[in-house]
Amino acid sequence: MLKQFIEGGNKSVVFLKRNRKIKPKGGIVKLNLGCGLSVAPGWINIDASLNALFAEWPAPVLNFLYRQAGAQRWYSKEQYIDILKDHVFLHHDLEYGIPFVDESVDYIYTSHWLEHLFLDQAERLLRDAYRVLKTGGRIRICVPDLEFAVTAYLRGEKEKALSYFFSTSHAGRLGRHQYLYDYELLRRLLFEVGFGDAQRCSYREGKTPEIDQLDNRPDETLYVEATK
Repeated sequence: MLKQFIEGGNKSVVFLKRNRKIKPKGGIVKLNLGCGLSVAPGWINIDASLNALFAEWPAPVLNFLYRQAGAQRWYSKEQYIDILKDHVFLHHDLEYGIPFVDESVDYIYTSHWLEHLFLDQAERLLRDAYRVLKTGGRIRICVPDLEFAVTAYLRGEKEKALSYFFSTSHAGRLGRHQYLYDYELLRRLLFEVGFGDAQRCSYREGKTPEIDQLDNRPDETLYVEATK
């Protein structure tokens, strides 16, 4: 399905070389960075997970992957397979940047992923987001709210607050947060990489398409949109 978005491309582009840049065919281009399985129709969902890697494989492979990936905590097997089959996934490690040419993207969405990057990595990624966005293009960033975590601690919910900063077991180390943001910290970072404005938004409110399907975890999340 990815080939419909790419000039001169085909589905094998899911196995991108690190330095390859995609040139979209045209139309509205929407990227969901670090998507996991939180997707919406019409978006190109970029992730380095096994889900993205095997999204186009036959159902028996996806049945096996469903059991291994732990997706049963949130989805039935049928829901899981439908998500992978009915949406566009691009397997790519965003540590190497966003694999699109300059000024080729209209919208970028990322939810509960930026906090898993160290601050210098997050800055590089946001600079690359600025590069690929068209003039007037928009980014929506959803991250755990540092203010929410601190407030939980002050209310006496210490374990809940600490879970935002530390893993409680070795098994959870890959999901560890590397940095947290409140609105002022995230706003300052967006200004530093070039965005001219940044506005705090509410859950499922803003100027980004399909946020009624993409936004989740409203109580703990900081939502910020910025325009190039």
